[in-house]
Amino acid sequence: MIEFFAGIVILVILAVFGFGAFALIKSGISRFGGNIESPVIKAKSSLFLKGVLAAILCVLIIAPLTLVQDMAWERESLYRDVVNEIGESWGCEQLLAGPVLALPYSYVVITEETNDDGERKERRTVMQDELIILPKTLDINAQLNHDFRDRGIYHSLVYQSTIEGQAKFDFELPTINNVEHIYFNSARLVFGLSANKAIDGVDLFEVTGEGLEPQANLMSGTGVTTEALRRGFHRPVALADNPAPFTLDFKIRLRGSQGIGFLPLGETSTFNLTTDWPHPSFSGMLPTERNISDSGFSATWEISHLSRNYPQIFKETRGANLVEAQAHTQLFEPVTHYGKVERSLKYGLLFVALTFIVLLMFELSQGHSLSMLQYVMVGAAMTLFYLVLLALSEHLGFTMAYVAAAIMPILSIPAYVGSATGSRRAGLLMFSMLLGLYILLYSILRLEDYALLMGSGLLVAVLLTLMFLTRKQAKKTEEVSPR
Repeated sequence: MIEFFAGIVILVILAVFGFGAFALIKSGISRFGGNIESPVIKAKSSLFLKGVLAAILCVLIIAPLTLVQDMAWERESLYRDVVNEIGESWGCEQLLAGPVLALPYSYVVITEETNDDGERKERRTVMQDELIILPKTLDINAQLNHDFRDRGIYHSLVYQSTIEGQAKFDFELPTINNVEHIYFNSARLVFGLSANKAIDGVDLFEVTGEGLEPQANLMSGTGVTTEALRRGFHRPVALADNPAPFTLDFKIRLRGSQGIGFLPLGETSTFNLTTDWPHPSFSGMLPTERNISDSGFSATWEISHLSRNYPQIFKETRGANLVEAQAHTQLFEPVTHYGKVERSLKYGLLFVALTFIVLLMFELSQGHSLSMLQYVMVGAAMTLFYLVLLALSEHLGFTMAYVAAAIMPILSIPAYVGSATGSRRAGLLMFSMLLGLYILLYSILRLEDYALLMGSGLLVAVLLTLMFLTRKQAKKTEEVSPR
């Protein structure tokens, strides 16, 4: 509210300075321009004064356009907050890490101590640590189905997914200094997720291999402090003293929002992602294959362990940056209605200026004169379009909101100009011009990749049109002078 009143004050100040500048220019022309009643001087001064008036109004209109843009930013920020809140409640952006094998062990640290008598004694301290063992191969197939969740007038893109995969473990334990005992019967298979509350269910988590004891129950939490493995779930598994290769098959149902990512933890990692949302944004490690259509997209990653900087087996206390390499896909709406409103505001000043230029052409060609107040009313109608567009876009689809908001200036301004000039032809010309402008603006908003090209083309077209219309202006002013 404070920003709104500040904007009004700034607008009033600019209006006062603009009116003062206009009065000074007019006074200067009257004093130094000779006989103001001379037809030649009158025609030239009228054109100059009207041009200055249009320029001043364009500068003044920057203030309300800026207020509308600030309002659009504020509304979009609120929308993002609501989207994040819905994501936190439904399920945030998921990052899958795992499965990995956590193998606890103990080792001895020997230190020398000196007592009060000066005797040196060895002190043995037993320390606990874990080996984090990554799979030999990791294959994951993910199916995502998008949906929307609403809160008030806002809606958030979410998804439900089914993650199926297989991980094969085949490893040789490294040499550990001062190792005391390795707890093969206390190992556990860990699966890392971004948030446990997004788990809809685990339909399969089965280990097969020689020398394995019967399956234990799944348990919440991981007991691992390494980044990306801190949250999730695990299953205890008892291994033989000389572990043989084994395989883990899993099927997990997850909820999430905005995007999903996978960590290539295997020596060879393969990810297949299929979804019914047609707008992906790939980041991190790009897919080797992808297919995008109007009905959705699919992508495949094949990643070698050579593309990352951590080993297949590392000590948990030393940690590893597992998130340094990931296959990530963002599900996004290409341009939200707020983004389209903000982009349309970038052309607001140009459209207002073009409208004033057309009004000047009417005055020069048809001999009608519009007052400063009438110019202000036309500029206000052009500016109000963006506020109406912002308000309607929150309740209607952007196309419907755009059409409804554009009807107001397309019908009101031609009717106003036609009534002010007493010329139906002027009103029809203004109608055709505004209709073409708003169709062009909508085309620019729809064609994102060609927006700059179309905007530049519009400026070139306007410049050429002005050069054509004013090419004989000097001759016209000379013709009105007395012979």
